[in-house]
Amino acid sequence: MPSPSSLGGLAVVVSFGLASFGSVLALGCAENTPEARMPEAAHGESELEEPIGISTTRPVRSAPPEFDDADPSAVRLFFDVLAPFGTWSEDPRFGLVWAPSHESIGETFVPYATHGRWTHRALAVAISPSEPDARVDVNDYVWVSELPWGWVTFHYGRWTYADHGWAWIPGRRYAGAWVDWRSPTGREGRQGVVGWGPTPPSHLWQVIPGPRSSRAPAGTVEVRDAQLAAVPFAAFATPYAYVQARDLFAADLGARLLYGNAALAVAHTTQPTAPPSPAFLGFRPDEVPAVPVMDRGLQQAWMLATPASATAVGAGPELSAPRRLRSFVASSPRFTAASAMR
Repeated sequence: MPSPSSLGGLAVVVSFGLASFGSVLALGCAENTPEARMPEAAHGESELEEPIGISTTRPVRSAPPEFDDADPSAVRLFFDVLAPFGTWSEDPRFGLVWAPSHESIGETFVPYATHGRWTHRALAVAISPSEPDARVDVNDYVWVSELPWGWVTFHYGRWTYADHGWAWIPGRRYAGAWVDWRSPTGREGRQGVVGWGPTPPSHLWQVIPGPRSSRAPAGTVEVRDAQLAAVPFAAFATPYAYVQARDLFAADLGARLLYGNAALAVAHTTQPTAPPSPAFLGFRPDEVPAVPVMDRGLQQAWMLATPASATAVGAGPELSAPRRLRSFVASSPRFTAASAMR
């Protein structure tokens, strides 16, 4: 098992546990009873330490809009899903990783380049929650995988090239595809070359064994009762795949990749950019394949994409209890400072 120092960063241990929610006592008033009065404060004490808040609904702790990519739930959530299709191991450089079996990918596997195809949709994304009307157009390339486990590994986590080949590092934040792009330097359109490669990981996982790990078979990894340490990681390069721009949306994309000297000869004609628009690459709108919303794999990925949607299917975040600052009175929606109830 790699130590935090061998992983290149300071490990921050994250422990797990269900947060216990404090119960709230609802007090009702009978008909024609006098209006409830707040108890008088003792001599020398202020009547209220904070003002009374008025609300028509009971306070609710809401989930964040998206997951932290280094949320340790990613490991436990996807561990058993991926186990039948490959091997979990602890890599000396990259910590906890999963590698697909040779039987499922063959000899020529390249993430986001074989065993699937590209689709595209244009999105108008809000710049910030405080300015919902201020939006920017984003080119969202969505990878549609042919592999039964692709809905996990191409929309969550990061791929990296380890000593034994391609390996996947768990992550919890969703994306249509976690890739970096290289676009043509000029306006060659379909005659140009476009490249892309898996976005490098920003964190690694160290497994701190629990009691169950000592009983696990040799060579296996047990995470169900282990602690997980998210170790910051910085990588600045990724292997890129290249194709002629006209082939980007081909159904047999893997057969059209430029390899070896052919790739080296055209790499200099590209530069790192944001995802290029299909129009920049010479495609008309009717030539761009839309995202297949009924694809089963994409639907599975989308169900777990946000804390709200994940909660709906029983895989949401474990929210901690809200601060117990106020008491709720059912017959009169009023919240009073807890100190005033002494």
